[in-house]
Amino acid sequence: MILIRLVALMFSLTRSCAFVYNQYLRQHHSAPIIYQRFDMVLFSSSPASASKPSSQFITDDDGLKWRLCAGAAVLNSKNEILIGERLGKPGSWQTPQGGIDRSESVTDAAIRELYEEVGLVHGKHVQLEKMMDGEATSSIKAKYATGGTGSWLENECIAGQELNWVVFRCADSDLERDPSLVCNLTGLNGEKPEFTAVRWENIDWIVDNVWEKKALPYKVLKERCIPLMKRWEERCSEVDLGGRWSRDSTRSVDVMEGLVARGLSEADAKDKSEEPYIQYWTKHVENSREWVVTTYAADGCTPRRELHYPIGEFEERYEGASTLFGGTDGGVLKRCCFYLAEDDSDDQIAHVTVTETPLGDREESRRYIKNGDLILKRTFVKDHSKEADRVVSTEVFVRC
Repeated sequence: MILIRLVALMFSLTRSCAFVYNQYLRQHHSAPIIYQRFDMVLFSSSPASASKPSSQFITDDDGLKWRLCAGAAVLNSKNEILIGERLGKPGSWQTPQGGIDRSESVTDAAIRELYEEVGLVHGKHVQLEKMMDGEATSSIKAKYATGGTGSWLENECIAGQELNWVVFRCADSDLERDPSLVCNLTGLNGEKPEFTAVRWENIDWIVDNVWEKKALPYKVLKERCIPLMKRWEERCSEVDLGGRWSRDSTRSVDVMEGLVARGLSEADAKDKSEEPYIQYWTKHVENSREWVVTTYAADGCTPRRELHYPIGEFEERYEGASTLFGGTDGGVLKRCCFYLAEDDSDDQIAHVTVTETPLGDREESRRYIKNGDLILKRTFVKDHSKEADRVVSTEVFVRC
């Protein structure tokens, strides 16, 4: 008996340590370590119980037992939700979800399920979306029965599951544009694959097409997300990048390295990174969602270029020689603008422009306000391949 208790204690301590360390890594924007669940069912004659993780359960007033689950609803800049097509069930789409383990909160479970089922990391790919009352979940939950499905829940005399929703915002430009290029569907943390494909979809389509037994939880999600979606649109409209800005070279980081990665010589990159750089931002008079940016020559007075940044995809003709075109005179840039969640910003939101060149290079320009300064974080990828090094530079602009 003592030996059995010691073994149980060892598994419990191992699981707790792994969970705490994962929380530390998530808070520091690192991927969770891959750990196995060390749940152990002792003195159980039921094979089904022994094969399932140690989830939390509740019993309602009628004596029915329900398994507690966490659902992860990730919203993109268009207020669409990330869904996956279930493995072995073509045409069946849902969000990542799973049981809440005994040591977890609802939010912890949703963060873990996002990582295990689609490979997304909280703090890197997504950020928590606060509800109107400041909480991440705010009691967004609903039960659904699983009777008649032949599942392990039914075999264990469990009525069904209570799905507790946690809402996230997309914070990664690659995920925003094409989740299939970012999501890992192989099953992580030792879990089996859950999905074969992922995509963004509007909430109305999801409610109309989700498995009928899960319709109620998704209707509840839609009802609670409507004010969140409206508030997101308002927040995007309220982002204020307007004004005349001058780069502070003494506080900017790795600007020279970023220019070298784009093809400039070290000498030219050094001169370019140290010379005055002034921009003037204003909203388009006929479209409040479009920014018009005027850049100036080194003298700070002579206009050099006027750029337009509408929301969505567009092409821009670049006149003049540039290393982005291999030194040739001009070319067409493919661009896409949108807003993303940004934890470093004063208002938790950033204006993002993704630029692709004819040479296959790609640059993300992320702009936001922090402590009254305009932050421009550039991420440059040569040849836009996953193996290519990402060169990140940060420019700090002050009002002038």
